[in-house]
Amino acid sequence: MRKFATRLTVFALVMIAAAFAMQALLSYRIKGKTISSDDNIEITEQQNADLVFLGSSRCWVHFDPNFFKDRFHLKSVNLGVNGHSEVAASIIRLKVYLAENKAPKFAVLNLDPFMNAEIKDQHLVQKDLYARYAYFSKQSNRPIVSYFEYTFAEQYIPLYAIFKYQLLQKSLFPKNDGRDLYGFGLNDENWDTIKNPPTNLMKKYFLKSSQAQNLEIALASLQKICKDRNIKLLCIQTPVYKVLQNELVFSQTAVICENLGIPFIDANIPLIRNDIRNFYNSNHLNKNGVTKLNAFFSVNAALDAFLQ
Repeated sequence: MRKFATRLTVFALVMIAAAFAMQALLSYRIKGKTISSDDNIEITEQQNADLVFLGSSRCWVHFDPNFFKDRFHLKSVNLGVNGHSEVAASIIRLKVYLAENKAPKFAVLNLDPFMNAEIKDQHLVQKDLYARYAYFSKQSNRPIVSYFEYTFAEQYIPLYAIFKYQLLQKSLFPKNDGRDLYGFGLNDENWDTIKNPPTNLMKKYFLKSSQAQNLEIALASLQKICKDRNIKLLCIQTPVYKVLQNELVFSQTAVICENLGIPFIDANIPLIRNDIRNFYNSNHLNKNGVTKLNAFFSVNAALDAFLQ
């Protein structure tokens, strides 16, 4: 019996050592790379950009760092968090960035009626894509780990998060460093209106008047962080397809920014929002739409003045 217990103990220790070794190898394998295109935390380290973009997927697919580099001669990084419209997510993403980079001169937040202040269950959206940062995360990534509420086991048991979130294959075959031709989530699809007819269903996610004050408070928190780090903050409202247009709802963002003294640019212009060829769904621009948006930015006096 004692001999069996000894062998069992040795076997357990060997397996534990193997798990630690494999976790270490996988962590090394994916270091500095993206395994999902959205987990861009490590690839934005030591970029020391002049300009950062903040927001949800609408930020991630609408702001082209290469355009801002060419037009305004500013090194830019897109920090949009796909699937997360809480201002808190943008704040956390900025804090993680600032922990590994010099403070940028400028920050642009994609502010629109889809943004909100409350952290709800939706903050666990795409939790699997960021699970790679859970295991023994460095101090700079702790806000992300806390935001996604990773468990003790996911943080400290080797390979647990890898297998739980099915990241093994992605970790074995990671993508490049993520600094591809576009540098953001450019989508080249045309809207398949046969399969997905235009609807206004996304209006159910619009900011309600009763929530405006909380959004203003949350935005003020972001504003303070920027002021403390001498970062100039600008809010830009990007286009939606015309089926979602509501003048009253889309005017709330400008009022919130005016109350806080934050510069605001409304890029939700008819020239873009009325043409379905500019979208791949009701609230995201495709490549054609981003090109039109860049053309708007290129001649916008307010943006030019801000970035000067």
